[in-house]
Amino acid sequence: MTAGPTCRCLLCRIEKELLRELATATPEYETLAGTTSNGLRAFASPFHLLSHLKANQADSSADDLYRDLIAARATHPQLVETLMIVAFVPVLHGTVRRIAKQQTHLARADIIQQAISVFLEVLRSEQLQARRSHVVYAISRSVKRQLFEWAGREGIVHGPGRKDKLKAAVHLMDDESMERHALLRHFLHHCVSRSLLGNAELDLLIQIKLDGNTGEEIAESNEITSNAVRQRMKRLLAKLRRLAGNG
Repeated sequence: MTAGPTCRCLLCRIEKELLRELATATPEYETLAGTTSNGLRAFASPFHLLSHLKANQADSSADDLYRDLIAARATHPQLVETLMIVAFVPVLHGTVRRIAKQQTHLARADIIQQAISVFLEVLRSEQLQARRSHVVYAISRSVKRQLFEWAGREGIVHGPGRKDKLKAAVHLMDDESMERHALLRHFLHHCVSRSLLGNAELDLLIQIKLDGNTGEEIAESNEITSNAVRQRMKRLLAKLRRLAGNG
């Protein structure tokens, strides 16, 4: 398994250090996998597990494995948290990059430190411990939301003119736009609850339409081409139009 991205940002340096720690943690991992009756048994080393998780992030099989890891955190907290951080580096990397572009006054190292802190808070939360489905989506969404909220607060305090921009944005959210937003949430909830829309499709829609992510950023995080991301989004929007028309 490679050491991940080739950039030299603080997050990638942390990832490389954690991978070095995992290289010496095979006995502990074998103990963890050997004392459970879940899917972790199928992976001979932490690197085999991480390769599978990164290649199948949106699949239900990965969701099950993340749930198994969260359950195992009670007995092996440091190992589980290390595995989880490394597995979510692409998500954290993309989020940090977007915030750094939007909030140029914030130091990237500060954003990265906040990202890891928020990630661990989410991982240790009671809400996540009790969750039984959509684990990957829940972690990603919660981390992104909290990080953007933090960056927004920092922007109001430190960024020039940020407070006025925030007030202007609030005024733009009139009753009509709020009603459209509520209708859209209802429609998407209907699609997900009836399994008409998959987790990967919902995550792609949120990243592009709500989080402001770009096809290039998603492509880089998932090691695919930006054209492949655009084609996926095009097919997804066509599917949503069909579902809306049939509703």
